[in-house]
Amino acid sequence: MTEAVLADDLDAPDVEPTTPPPDEPSKALRVVGTVLVIFPIIVSVIRSLRDDWFPIGDNALLFIRAADVGTEHHPFLGSWTSASLSVGEDMNNPGAMYDWLIAPFAHLLPPGPAAAIGVATINIAMIVGISVVSHRLGGWMLQRWALLLTAVLAWSMGSQLLIDIWQPNALLFAFLLFLLLAVGLASGDDHLLPWAAALGSLILQTHISHGYIFVFVIGGAIGARLWLRPPTDWKRPVAITAIVLGAAWSLSIWEQLFGSGKGNAARLLGNSAGGDLSLGFVDAIRIVGSVAALPPWWGQSGYTETVPITRLDESGQLRDIVGLPPLWLAGLGFLVVMAVLAWLTVTAHRLQLDRQAAAGAIATVVLVGSVLALSRLTIGAVGLSPHHVRWVWPMMVFVHLTGAWLIISVWRAHRPDPAADRRHGVLIMGIAAITTVLNIPFLAQPSGPTFEVATMPVMRQIEPAIEQLDGFGPVVYDVSNVRIFEPYSSTMMMWMQARNIEFRVDDDIMVRQLGNNRRADGTETTTVFQLQGAQARSYEGPACVIGIASALSAPDDAAMAALVEQRSIELGVGVDAIVNREVAVPGLTDVGEQSQFDLWVDTAFALLAEGDACNAGA
Repeated sequence: MTEAVLADDLDAPDVEPTTPPPDEPSKALRVVGTVLVIFPIIVSVIRSLRDDWFPIGDNALLFIRAADVGTEHHPFLGSWTSASLSVGEDMNNPGAMYDWLIAPFAHLLPPGPAAAIGVATINIAMIVGISVVSHRLGGWMLQRWALLLTAVLAWSMGSQLLIDIWQPNALLFAFLLFLLLAVGLASGDDHLLPWAAALGSLILQTHISHGYIFVFVIGGAIGARLWLRPPTDWKRPVAITAIVLGAAWSLSIWEQLFGSGKGNAARLLGNSAGGDLSLGFVDAIRIVGSVAALPPWWGQSGYTETVPITRLDESGQLRDIVGLPPLWLAGLGFLVVMAVLAWLTVTAHRLQLDRQAAAGAIATVVLVGSVLALSRLTIGAVGLSPHHVRWVWPMMVFVHLTGAWLIISVWRAHRPDPAADRRHGVLIMGIAAITTVLNIPFLAQPSGPTFEVATMPVMRQIEPAIEQLDGFGPVVYDVSNVRIFEPYSSTMMMWMQARNIEFRVDDDIMVRQLGNNRRADGTETTTVFQLQGAQARSYEGPACVIGIASALSAPDDAAMAALVEQRSIELGVGVDAIVNREVAVPGLTDVGEQSQFDLWVDTAFALLAEGDACNAGA
């Protein structure tokens, strides 16, 4: 296919031709290529159904919100954001569009299947969108590269994150699609505007971490549009877009204007400058340069190890981010990528390859903008969390995708070779197929709540006990004593919700998360709380146990309990002193026995209830 033919195709009306252009595979084969990329998602869903998978930790909280859509607890805003800890004021993500998308599944299916199928459906829709938009922009040449790099992004995430409802992981494919839509708008495809408005609203409402980088994406698209000056057909798309934006943001606006207290939009705008401590330019360059130019790029290890959790030092400053390359190396890589992109963009413009030039302009702007956006990232008392920079991965996929498109387009403009083009297509899709196969095995990356999959067997033992609370509602779930980042309490609430057991909370952050209608008002008759590890084993308070579980098997659990009791008698100390490790336990010389003892102490937990709930357990 010559470049002249490609240019003619791009300028043609936005209608799928009945016969493919020369040297382009049929539509059926292109559909097969798209299905190939989404196949690991389908496998992950099937595996989740087989293994009785369910949301845990923050994922369970997010699912509760989705199941509340259309009820008296309907969410007007997005979830509570951890950025609140950095600025000192409770804030929510701007909107609940993602909850609306998951809600139909949440109302029809149990939590596990609903979350897995719902998230998978959204991710599949985004990948199909990436395939369609990339073909619309650049024909098969761009589409095949987009499919390959999307497959690589999915592989870097690992199979389990493909059904993860946690926002930083759930939005990766959506953000990549949004960047492609921006290219279409910059090159004059105004019919994509309503789609871009809807998708941009979804991303921004779901996770506010995209706020700074959105400024550069939109600014880059507008700048490229003015630079290229393509023909405009804007009246109908703009009218439709206005309707889309009104529908998408109506509840957020309503909450700001008529909700109780200070509106969420005012909270977000008032803290848009961030807190007192930000990431800074140097670390921003190191992160962007590492992902953009240095191995392992978007490899599976790089996804979780490039930006590790980093705490503050004694002086309140961010510690050195272990594993990042030195500034000179990351900066050099960043400058090389930026220079190559800029040169290719100008070259494409001279060759009148307008869509390639638009992509290059946006990629260059967002590459620079990513450093500026990250430098403003607020660092709170908890330090740097990698989920706040997760958007860097799809953005760098877009940068590399654009670079590949520009290189091949410029090369083909000078040396057209249809036979080589066909061979390249086979090679690229072959690599995509290999990547897909490698992504089929189970992998739970240590990124967010999904990594706590090992706690599921313990929680399955507790689930039947939840039934005992039926008839004792409304129930207050007291989270005042839970360990930070523990995965259990939200899952218990999710199961209460699934059984129509009304529960409420009195913690301010949980109220912001689940809505003011779930705030305890003092009329509740039952309080539920949980204990973990040593506290669960040594509890002798007035509450009754409605469920207790251990990750150990029943015989091993009994053996460890007998061992601890025997040692407590020998040492003349209480059991709680042993399980709290206040005294050493002699005789645990065997590695396996020590491991079982540690498991006995650290993973056992109980759900305890006060008052009338004791009768339910009798």
